[in-house]
Amino acid sequence: MDGSEDSSRSKGCFPLGSGSRMLENREEELTTVRVQDPRVQNEGSWNSYVDYKIFLHTTSKAFTAKTSCVRRRYREFVWLRRQLQRNAGSV
Repeated sequence: MDGSEDSSRSKGCFPLGSGSRMLENREEELTTVRVQDPRVQNEGSWNSYVDYKIFLHTTSKAFTAKTSCVRRRYREFVWLRRQLQRNAGSV
């Protein structure tokens, strides 16, 4: 590993393994996303919700940050699904 994944550990995220592979002397671009660690926030109150840790690792040149880790609410996944359905037609 090249050490670029080490910074993600300090944020409570863990790398997904080797980020790049060589294919015929060309670098293959890979993107891996992991959804993990669901947590109930404000448990026991009327405004409780579930959020999830989203870990992304990529070798794509389109991204400046090669690793990212954020927490997102379930309703944001619902919104994303609706957007994908609207744009792609069948998700």
